[in-house]
Amino acid sequence: MDIVCIGAAEWHGIWARAQQFMVRLARQGHRILYVDPPITYLAPLKNPALWKTRWQEVDQLQEVDAGRIWLYQPPVFFPFHGMRRSINRMNQRRLGSSLRKALKQLRWDKPLLWTYLPGSCDLLSTGFPWQGVVYDCVDDHAAFSGFIDPAVMVDMENELAREADAVFASAMTLRDKMRRVREDVTLVPNAADVEHFRQAYGRCETANGEQSVAGILSDGKLSTGKPDAEATDICTPSDLPSGFRHLIGFVGGIGDWIDVSLLARLAAGQKESALVLIGPVETDVQALKSLPNVFLLGRKPYGSLPDYIRHFEVCLSPFRINELTLSVNPVKVYEYLAAGKPVVSTALPEVTPFAPVVSVAKDEESFIEAVRNALATDSPEKRAERLALAEHHSWDARLEPMLQEIQQKLGEK
Repeated sequence: MDIVCIGAAEWHGIWARAQQFMVRLARQGHRILYVDPPITYLAPLKNPALWKTRWQEVDQLQEVDAGRIWLYQPPVFFPFHGMRRSINRMNQRRLGSSLRKALKQLRWDKPLLWTYLPGSCDLLSTGFPWQGVVYDCVDDHAAFSGFIDPAVMVDMENELAREADAVFASAMTLRDKMRRVREDVTLVPNAADVEHFRQAYGRCETANGEQSVAGILSDGKLSTGKPDAEATDICTPSDLPSGFRHLIGFVGGIGDWIDVSLLARLAAGQKESALVLIGPVETDVQALKSLPNVFLLGRKPYGSLPDYIRHFEVCLSPFRINELTLSVNPVKVYEYLAAGKPVVSTALPEVTPFAPVVSVAKDEESFIEAVRNALATDSPEKRAERLALAEHHSWDARLEPMLQEIQQKLGEK
């Protein structure tokens, strides 16, 4: 199939569900046009860097994987499309017109639309002959903060779900919500690129040519992941902090859904440990910046993440518990497990079933205590248990039944 994917995250941003599925579909021979989420005319005022990046790339088609995957930057949207249906219709008409030109350039006639954004409902009315429509629901869009009218967002999402040929949901809460619109919604939880993150558990060349097993010493005890004085581990990123007894890590976007106060309290009480946060910052983190043992390293390339996680002794999933996060199925938890790392998470409904392999904390005190306990009690046996659990939650395993259902639905049209 030729597939147009309307992503909720930038292709070159934090890799998550959409990118993982599209890469695997491309490997199977399907051709992919990935559409980055649009920016609005207001976006560069909040983030001036967009003037030099996304703004200049608008309406451009880029081949990112020869003959298999193309990246398209949509036209700039008018703001408030999450609050006014009329504005969304206008934006989607502009997107539809631009997509026609891109698809003509690719010589695609009747692609499948695979979308992650509720606003795509109005793309369906632009007269384009889609082979079929897939809605993959991974967020409670109406619960996001910002320029959103929840009623408008729910209305658009429900319309998209009714019109789609197949609807999937990444969390039970999302599945149940979508089933109020149609019964045949399929739960497909998130997963991990197991092979990729298992590299964090593997062997690593040292500068003097020796082999070391990251995290496990020859006597079976856990190391801090730091090289000894005579052998500098060349897969240790240069910006990782040194001089601390432990490294505690988090990988992911740092937005208002992350409990910054919890992280600050953890770091303040663990002064012998460095708290390393990897990912773009989209909320107020002043409480963290004021602490000498907190290191905000920013976004890192997907390919380098195992090199960072390899040195974390505990990995965190510190989500706030609110309406938005009750439907979150955090990809990072699966990735941490695939790296064999101890995981401490707040009590998200989608994470709770992984206890006790994942330490699930119901409040700040138990979260901090779980981190201390993980630092003191980790073992090769526990790491092997995490790896075994991760093996059952790969993106490849998730995609196969989705494709079967899509093909069945298209066959019934």
